[in-house]
Amino acid sequence: MSHFLNTLKSKFKILVSFIKKHPFKSILYAMLSGFSFIILLVLLTYVGVFGKLPSKEYLLELKTPLTSTLYASNRSQIGLYYLQNRSNIDSAQVPIALKNALIATEDNRFYDHNGIDFKSYGRVFVKSIILRQNAGGGSTLTQQVAKNTFGRAGFMFLATPINKIKEVFIAKRLEAIYTKDEILLLYLNTVTFGENVYGVEKAALRFFNKSAKRLSVAECATLVGLLKAPTYYNPRLHPERAVERRNVVLQQMVKYNYLTAEQQAAAQVPLKLNYQIPKKLTSLTTYFKDYVVKEFNEWAAANPAPDGHIYNLETSGLKIYTTLNSSVQKSSEQAIVRQMASLQKLMEQHWDALSTEGGKEALLKKLLNNSAAVKNFKTQGKTDREVEKFISEKKLRVQWDITKGNVLRLQSLKDSIANAINRLHAGLLTINSQTGGIMGYVGGIDYGMSQKDNILEPKQVGSTFKPITYLAALENGKTPCDFYDNSLVKYAEYEDWTPRNSNGNYGGSYSMYGALANSVNTVSVRIQLETGIKPVQKLAKKMGITATLPSVPSIVLGTGDISLFDMVTAYASISNGGRRVKPYAIERIEDDKGKVLYQARPKNNTRVASELNVNYLQKMMRSVLTEGTAARMYGYNIPYNLIGKTGTTQNNGDGWFIACSPEVVVGSWVGTYDRRAQFRTTNMGSGANTALPMVASVFKSLSSWNNPILTNFKYNEVYFNCPPFLEMKASEALDYVKTDSTYIMSLKIRDSLFRDAIRIKDSIRNTPKEPIVMDSIVNIPIQ
Repeated sequence: MSHFLNTLKSKFKILVSFIKKHPFKSILYAMLSGFSFIILLVLLTYVGVFGKLPSKEYLLELKTPLTSTLYASNRSQIGLYYLQNRSNIDSAQVPIALKNALIATEDNRFYDHNGIDFKSYGRVFVKSIILRQNAGGGSTLTQQVAKNTFGRAGFMFLATPINKIKEVFIAKRLEAIYTKDEILLLYLNTVTFGENVYGVEKAALRFFNKSAKRLSVAECATLVGLLKAPTYYNPRLHPERAVERRNVVLQQMVKYNYLTAEQQAAAQVPLKLNYQIPKKLTSLTTYFKDYVVKEFNEWAAANPAPDGHIYNLETSGLKIYTTLNSSVQKSSEQAIVRQMASLQKLMEQHWDALSTEGGKEALLKKLLNNSAAVKNFKTQGKTDREVEKFISEKKLRVQWDITKGNVLRLQSLKDSIANAINRLHAGLLTINSQTGGIMGYVGGIDYGMSQKDNILEPKQVGSTFKPITYLAALENGKTPCDFYDNSLVKYAEYEDWTPRNSNGNYGGSYSMYGALANSVNTVSVRIQLETGIKPVQKLAKKMGITATLPSVPSIVLGTGDISLFDMVTAYASISNGGRRVKPYAIERIEDDKGKVLYQARPKNNTRVASELNVNYLQKMMRSVLTEGTAARMYGYNIPYNLIGKTGTTQNNGDGWFIACSPEVVVGSWVGTYDRRAQFRTTNMGSGANTALPMVASVFKSLSSWNNPILTNFKYNEVYFNCPPFLEMKASEALDYVKTDSTYIMSLKIRDSLFRDAIRIKDSIRNTPKEPIVMDSIVNIPIQ
């Protein structure tokens, strides 16, 4: 290695010496090299190395795009993908002021160029690159249509130049196919105005409650101004910025002779919005629709059409058949709405900011003082008493409700800010652990309120990670009846780190299965240290964890950020006996003529751990539900011996629960986006209280089917020959268990009772079923 570095250093010195001796020649070589590289990049892009360019035939379809249809596993329609749902505006509905404002601001030579404006590129090169001034972008409206329609792919550090080059080629083809007015219409129908609003028609309805053709000059300029930065210039959130930007647009219209000075002055009126609060989206399937897009785009990029174009959900008229089970999806949506409505009421009464010095009052004071409303009020020279009155004054303000969407409620500014930061969010995922097929997918509490997918977003996982460490320990030769001392230990080699138990109890010793059932941190860390970090990381990767895990022993306590998607994937290999699965949503793709373009063929043959050790872990995780942190599952009367694990992160920031049958895994997460706000106590904020009820509701629904897909786990041993906990040191525990006749007798009695219970359940299960009257936990039709 040192020889390589010395050689590199020597070569670098030679290069520097050459540059000093031949500066002009060096500059020429550098320019030629750069020019050659650009030419190579252009050629590689053109031939499709970075993804095939859409053909002219395919681009023609943009004018009359075909709708793609999304189906559930029972072939019922659950969604559509189509380009023009963003806006139904046509050429006759485009006001001349809107067209002029757009051209004057975004592309003043639109009618003169053929898709590429070389003068703009020259301006960007001189002002932005050489002079380091913000001269805006050089993309034409045609290039922006290409970007809006086909998006941009990631290519590491070359992403921007490659995407720009692709947009140049697509723009040239668009200009050869469409008229200028048709391109302008495509732009107006596909551009985003923020707030998940696409197309000028919907933007006009959102901000002014009128159709686009009725927009005034001032309103046209406001919407065009918004395009530069939809959030920064949002007229609802930042009216001063929006007015300032609108006036810039009006000035541009004067500059290019679209307005007179008198018309400009007449349009510079106070901003008057008629903002329409977005309605709650009743279907939570939209998160699943977005996930299907992600999976589809990966397939489409690798499987272009025979003519070379890339299939597009919004224009290709495809039929997408998915693994989503409509009954599971319905019970999942009902569970998340019901639980989150209940939890939010609890949160508003019992929230705190445990990680903030001074708690929630100190946090609220800081947020209020930093708010634009209070800052503006203070600049008017108001006294502290007047400011306090302003903060506490109650008036109608917008607040989001999970059952009603955005509603007006009488509340103070302080209450409004508190409600914003203590808003609870959730994710709920169900997969078939045998195949990997996604059966239920609810990525959030309302897509209209937040498009962030909590199934894919990495978060601290807490104790739900522990089964992975415990399985690695079993693979390393440990047994469920190995005992460990439950004592506080300060680890000097890890900066005096002292892991603590959430219940504050120490002393005695736990068997390995007892420590997992009761989520004992002190013992779990000992097991992690004995097993080693690398074996755990390696096993996690084999099980489907794609995140980079920290190389510290606290990994066992779930300090790493992992998505719910990955955690459910990892638990699937525990559920099915040790085989890795890859979750998927798309079962089959057909074109508009019914030809099958793709058929899923899941392969789940890779083993992550031995069948014996996975069976041990299954039994250990059963104890979590029978005598551990998830014991409240008993209250749901689910007639199957499910396994699972709860998880709660520091200060109750995240609540997790994942449960499994041999065929199905259901996982849930609950938490706030602002990590400074949490439940005041672990009793309220634990995964057992927040996430578990949703998972239980889904399993309750699954168990009510007339033809259940659920079965019971079969264990090599009915019970472990050791208790979960003993009031003695670990060094004495195992010998005591072997000779304690009382304990052995209690196991035999428990064994007998267990077998009797199984026989009774089997006899009930084999009798003809009467219609089941559903309780308040689940209220859906039986499949």
